[in-house]
Amino acid sequence: MNNYKGWTAEEHIATDYIEICKKIVEDDDVFAVFKSLQEYKNILEHVTPRQGSEYLTTVLEMSEEALLENIESFKENDTIGSPDKFSYPQVGKISPTTIRYIKNVFEMSTLLDENPVSRVVEVGGGYGGLCKTLDVVCDFDEYILVDLPEAVKVQEKYLKNFPELNAKCKFVSCDDLEKIEDIDLFISNYALSECDYDTQMKYYDNLIENSKFTYIIYNLVNFNDFYYNKFIERVSERFEFTTSKDYENTVILSKLKEQ
Repeated sequence: MNNYKGWTAEEHIATDYIEICKKIVEDDDVFAVFKSLQEYKNILEHVTPRQGSEYLTTVLEMSEEALLENIESFKENDTIGSPDKFSYPQVGKISPTTIRYIKNVFEMSTLLDENPVSRVVEVGGGYGGLCKTLDVVCDFDEYILVDLPEAVKVQEKYLKNFPELNAKCKFVSCDDLEKIEDIDLFISNYALSECDYDTQMKYYDNLIENSKFTYIIYNLVNFNDFYYNKFIERVSERFEFTTSKDYENTVILSKLKEQ
């Protein structure tokens, strides 16, 4: 396993991902098709058509009205980067990954329960797809993306294509992370769990501890359950939380305990 700035992954996959991120930023031709490139899909944009169908069923059960009302805005995430798209009943052609982002956003909605959200922080924001999707239904004031320096540059390039959203975004390399206060919603979609434990605790101390709500998907496939148990133990000190399964992953929805 390779450890790059606290991120643990198989060495060839990590190396390919860092290199493709650099090319995405430097070469507009690569940027135009990056979501369909295998070096990138090893990390992101790899939701299968079948999984997309199952996520769509979940989303429809959660709020068919909200989905159909906003579907064209959600699909804007597919207009850049040439993702693989498939036809689904009721929504037409869409990327399975975008469907999963919609599912993530709808789960956040159940967690927030109409509480106002001003500042959002996401660790491991990919190319900014979840940020773009959340913006469709959540009127936040500030969205801070914290990631590897190479990934942050991809996010900056991607979200510039959505000027109104981009104006609300801040991009922070993990090298430059400092404590951020007054976070309404903390998000980490797989990324946090793919860090070594010391790095997870750094994010906890600087970000999670200062949050009112957290939405975390914890990937247990290649990582020691011991990390998860220790992480949950730390979360339970300050937060009330529920967990559920998303395939091989664990969804953690938490809110700050009443003081």
